[in-house]
Amino acid sequence: MAINLRTAQGWQDLKAILDDRPGDVLRICKLDVGARRSTAVIDDPRGSGHGNFAIWQKADGLSWKNYTTGECGRSLELIAYCQGWYHLNRRGAQEAANWAIDMLGLGRISQAELDRDRAKSFAVQARARNTQAEELRRKQGRAFYTFAKEAVPIIGTGGEIYLREARGIDLRKAPFLGPRNGLIVPHALRFKASHKYIHRNKRGDKVGESFHPAIIACCVDGAMKVKAIHQTYLRDDFSDKADIPPAPDGYEQKARKIWPDSLGLVIPLWRGEGHYSPADAAQLGLVETLSLSEGVEDGLSEVLAAPQHRTWAMLSLSNMVHVAGRLPACCDSVIVHRQNDWQKPEAIAQFDRGMAAIRATGRAAAEVAAVIGKDLNDTLRGAA
Repeated sequence: MAINLRTAQGWQDLKAILDDRPGDVLRICKLDVGARRSTAVIDDPRGSGHGNFAIWQKADGLSWKNYTTGECGRSLELIAYCQGWYHLNRRGAQEAANWAIDMLGLGRISQAELDRDRAKSFAVQARARNTQAEELRRKQGRAFYTFAKEAVPIIGTGGEIYLREARGIDLRKAPFLGPRNGLIVPHALRFKASHKYIHRNKRGDKVGESFHPAIIACCVDGAMKVKAIHQTYLRDDFSDKADIPPAPDGYEQKARKIWPDSLGLVIPLWRGEGHYSPADAAQLGLVETLSLSEGVEDGLSEVLAAPQHRTWAMLSLSNMVHVAGRLPACCDSVIVHRQNDWQKPEAIAQFDRGMAAIRATGRAAAEVAAVIGKDLNDTLRGAA
């Protein structure tokens, strides 16, 4: 018998087979990302970007995302994307399914084989969900431990020196001055004198490690619980971000990393006027403006310019649409600080989707761009 794509069961059967054979899917898509079950970051298979395409191989199959365009999916959608059908109806599902059946020899398959695949898929999916949830909880716990136990408050550390000398942000001056000459330093920022950096190649394989000073910022969920850390690795003299050489295959090693996952998370940099938590501000009936930046340094620059605003770092442009779904109840308006290097069509589309999602909540939304340089920190320092 053949897989019947005219029925929902037929589609489920095909997807289960593809989930069970990620290596074959990658092979027919002509993608070499290694066999290990983890994350691989590669150039876009369609040639629309470099280092912007992630593929996850896990026990329940593979998934992928283009971080430039926001396009994503699982095995069937990956086939459609690589073959140029993703833009068609239902993301090219019909075309990709027919092609996969032909390429993998699935035109004739016995009922016994289908029954076996269905049972196996159900069991694998259940185990994978439990395993992945437990693994994420473990990593989130480790991220919290690094932030709360291994890192120290940023005042008096190399992180403070870096922000002041390299970024023009003095944490000992207004608006960070509190009563009786105390300091109101963002609690989201801490420092670790020697923090491990894992070097990876384009396939996501570990190729080395090194240790550097690092600013550790907490990334929190909607309940304001720490679920990840944002790491800014510094030079040993704190004069700038760390200069980390590329991997042997030339893959760039960025001085900023987020671990384990940033989806929907933010860095709560500043509480704004009154310094209330979002829950307390809502209970008191306060109405505030929320300022959104991409990163720590442009966010702190906004705090210097408008300390009356609550300020969050949304971590990435692709995360903006998710942050829109967890805006604090105490904020009736949002200012998004748009970076001047968000000029590619894909970045513009991501920004527009994020702004539309914010406006869909009923809040007033505005954008502000840097006058000088790519972001507000460049404007603060007068750096073109």
